[in-house]
Amino acid sequence: MTARERRTLLGVLGFLTFASVYANIVIVPVLVQIAGEFGTTTGTAGLVAAAYGVPGIVVAVLVGPYSDRFGRKWFLVAGSLVMGLATILSSLATSFEMLVLTRALAGMGASVIFPNVNATIGDTFPYRERGRAISTVIGMNTMASIIGLPIAGIVAEATNWRVSVAGVGLLAIVAAVLLTRLLEHKRPESEPGRARALYRQIAASPSAVATLGSSLLGALFWFTWATFFILFFQQTYDLSLGAASTVGLTLGAGVLIGSQIGGRVGDRIGHRPIVAGAILVSGALLFLQTNLHLPLPAAAALNLLLSAVIGSRFASNNALISEQVPEARGTMFAISASVVSLGMVLGPAIGGILIDSFGFWAIGIFCAAVAVVSAAVVVAFVTEETAHLEPL
Repeated sequence: MTARERRTLLGVLGFLTFASVYANIVIVPVLVQIAGEFGTTTGTAGLVAAAYGVPGIVVAVLVGPYSDRFGRKWFLVAGSLVMGLATILSSLATSFEMLVLTRALAGMGASVIFPNVNATIGDTFPYRERGRAISTVIGMNTMASIIGLPIAGIVAEATNWRVSVAGVGLLAIVAAVLLTRLLEHKRPESEPGRARALYRQIAASPSAVATLGSSLLGALFWFTWATFFILFFQQTYDLSLGAASTVGLTLGAGVLIGSQIGGRVGDRIGHRPIVAGAILVSGALLFLQTNLHLPLPAAAALNLLLSAVIGSRFASNNALISEQVPEARGTMFAISASVVSLGMVLGPAIGGILIDSFGFWAIGIFCAAVAVVSAAVVVAFVTEETAHLEPL
């Protein structure tokens, strides 16, 4: 594949992940509106965000081995269409139960996207360049947070949450059309084993299992905070939805900056230390964010730093996963997507309970503890072949 073809591939994959992330986070700035319309607490409204991750717990694991056997393209196209259509249906929901159900359907489509995007990058780029390539795609989908969060909040404030959500569904359908036209269909060069054999290969690798365990804890950390951080700024600093969504730019900007640094540094020094160190530091920063009543400018700056540190982990973690069991790469990423989806479900659910029962300070303590355990798992059990890294 030529350099130009690789750039085109990254562009297509980046746009798809942009749509997928946007379909997820569009709910975050409108939780208060949803709670008001359907007569629930804001903590309960967080279940709408959690529902998006429920199908991925099972669907990604079931689909993963088949992408290893038959190729990635049509899983990406089908996932985009399901995600887009279900998101449009969410905007038409007439009850809270229907909203949760359609969000779960959208999550079903999204659950096959990220495993196949990352597996495609792993198939195409050598390990010494993979962190940079993954960083590029993460940079593009992170723009969903930078652009999407404030736009979703501002549009919802000017109209209502339904208009904001429907627009995201249309974007996902556009992504499916682009994939159909631009992404080449390729079958794997070698015929991998059947699903059960691929799962056994992964289970037999202690490092692969530990990497997945750390990913689960990292997702639990992130989605506990990311689901409610705009609500944190609204309630703590008495901000309007539009103003809090604008402050929310610090999350996307931080992840964008951190992911570009983390992937590139990981290509040189190793992705394992980035994965362990970043979540440990970000756990400490989140504890400070939620337990110190800082002035708004300082709190926004701290959220930017927190997001940059954890963002540096994202690209390195995917690069590390991609080389644990290369012959079962799609299956490995599918299991990873499943555990991330579990974190996407548990994080908002646990966060909602903690907020309703105690307050945001409890989220800080919980996430800091999760971060320590995640880092310890990586240090104790995860291995990395550094011979394939880019020389300094």
